[in-house]
Amino acid sequence: MNRILFLVVALWTAVPAIAETRKYGPLTLDFERAQKMGNSIVVPGINPQKQPLFIAVLCAERLFNFTGAGSKWNDWNEPATIYEAKIIADVCNFI
Repeated sequence: MNRILFLVVALWTAVPAIAETRKYGPLTLDFERAQKMGNSIVVPGINPQKQPLFIAVLCAERLFNFTGAGSKWNDWNEPATIYEAKIIADVCNFI
């Protein structure tokens, strides 16, 4: 019995868990629905008010963009916060 339990625990810890949704401060991003669009990668998410938004990343340039009010894209910028820098790193390493 102990051997079976050990085997189950060993297999459980050996298989890496891939998070489909990830939290970055107040934002939650859905990596399962991320898509490559042209040179960018776009990831849907929700803000703290549960409103939908999109995050876009240009990996080669390390630039960040997001949709604001009315689902309009803002300008491409370098990450301004630790959360934005982490999003860029995770998006570029995930896809």
